[in-house]
Amino acid sequence: MSTGERSEARRQAVAMGPGVCHALGLMMLVLTEWVRADLKDATAFASHAYLKDMIEFAASLADTDWYKPAVDLYDTVSFGEPRAALWAAVFMALVVRLNAYGPEEPQRLLSWVAAAYCLLATLALLPYLAVPGAGALVLLALSGGLVNVATR
Repeated sequence: MSTGERSEARRQAVAMGPGVCHALGLMMLVLTEWVRADLKDATAFASHAYLKDMIEFAASLADTDWYKPAVDLYDTVSFGEPRAALWAAVFMALVVRLNAYGPEEPQRLLSWVAAAYCLLATLALLPYLAVPGAGALVLLALSGGLVNVATR
């Protein structure tokens, strides 16, 4: 198998495997950073209508059996720095996707580790989906498009 064929086979395997998780992680990163920037300059939190929706969504998730353990695991594996860890996971996913000629096994491992963290972050940060409402689908499509374009 030539280098080009091997690279194309690897690209397709990476795109089909953890790519959805990488796109979800990128989407959640954009949402959390947007909320953070929006609230940074806020004088009154009550003026942000989406906060009520986020709180209600978080309360409804708290009644489930799986949400609290997911949030606890997310806090544990991020070593108290969930924002930095999500940035690192998304950045790592994009770098691995852009590096078509890197060592295959380490890159596959990094890709799957980043995908697992991005999926966990998405579960833990689900209340942020109340921010854009239906715009979350557009944001997911844009994130998926970026991840796909980054895949060489």
